[in-house]
Amino acid sequence: MRIFSYLILIILATPFSKSSTSDYMVICTNEFTVQGKTSLGSFVCSYEMPASDTLFFNNKKRNAKIIHTLPVRNFGCGNFILNGDFRKTLNAKEYPEIKIELSNFRITDNRYTCDLMLNLVGKPKQFRDLELQFYNNSMCGELVLNFSDFDLEPPKKLGGMVKVKEEIALNIKMVSSN
Repeated sequence: MRIFSYLILIILATPFSKSSTSDYMVICTNEFTVQGKTSLGSFVCSYEMPASDTLFFNNKKRNAKIIHTLPVRNFGCGNFILNGDFRKTLNAKEYPEIKIELSNFRITDNRYTCDLMLNLVGKPKQFRDLELQFYNNSMCGELVLNFSDFDLEPPKKLGGMVKVKEEIALNIKMVSSN
């Protein structure tokens, strides 16, 4: 009777164990960075947050949207002057949060993609088929943006002697626990 019980248990558990690690990814940390260049060098502003999300690839039924609300004031740029410039540029008093929505995760021929909705300074922008790279238990994507995409002016300092370039990069890194 015991053997019969074990067989039934194995048969019932089999459909749930067929999923391979390439079908899903359990996320434990998300990292967001904004990178740009100035007439003097470059800058990086970053924000990291714990997560407990599961990404399902090529499965619309199980793949809900993953929505992140990032407080602008919590981005660190290396020093208080850059932090203040970052907040001022993104008008943090009026728009204290950046919203990032990730959805429709797909794998096609070892190419990972997803759709991204970015709401920055109250202006939502949709980006389809954002290419993602998988390495070291992390899924990473980079989105190259212009300040003008969101009707923003690149910051200037010292009467225009120090200028931030128009193009910036938003990097998203989702760190897996599996």
